[in-house]
Amino acid sequence: MFHCSSSCSTAAFLVLVIWCSPTDGGTSTDVGFGILYMLDDTQDVWLEGNANTINVNPSLLLVGAASDVPKKRFLVQFESIPTSCTSIKWAHLYVYFAYSGRQSGLTPKQAPDLSRTLQVHQVLVPWSESQATSVYRQTSPVLLPWSQPYLALDGTDAVWYPQDSFTMSQQPSSYIRFDVTDASRNRLKGDPNNGLLVWATNEDDRGTDLVFYSK
Repeated sequence: MFHCSSSCSTAAFLVLVIWCSPTDGGTSTDVGFGILYMLDDTQDVWLEGNANTINVNPSLLLVGAASDVPKKRFLVQFESIPTSCTSIKWAHLYVYFAYSGRQSGLTPKQAPDLSRTLQVHQVLVPWSESQATSVYRQTSPVLLPWSQPYLALDGTDAVWYPQDSFTMSQQPSSYIRFDVTDASRNRLKGDPNNGLLVWATNEDDRGTDLVFYSK
């Protein structure tokens, strides 16, 4: 099992146990039954409305909906899996949950703390953290829209089924883990590295949103 203390240097990362050379990039440790790799977050952004959020607060990633502002989902992408790898035993996504956010000036009665079930999906198309919005995955040099706002979870923008889910309810600040073994194995089979999408199944319910730390 992988454990990360407060000394970890990044707020989002991918941990894999894979059969490959321990010297082929990334941060690796031989754990006896495979090589444990930690792959760093290379780009991430939260999606909210029609504007790119990278300049709003590049240190945060948000999920859900608070009061009357648009709902939020976030994208995250990691380093490439080492080319010498032949199989993956497991792969876990870790993201650091910071706090539940309530819109300024609202009371807990007006914006209640909500339990939210998060799901993570493999993304199938490329995107840019400095350009992506809820409508577009790229705005320059040409406009490239998502198949539907916030990504279509139907095999066009992202794989239709979730990799894993996690229910957040009065969660203390800590790393949240998702099993993304299937998506990582798909990358070994030739799928491009387009990252992952995290969203809340009750994202349209207004209350507090969930705030995670970015890279």
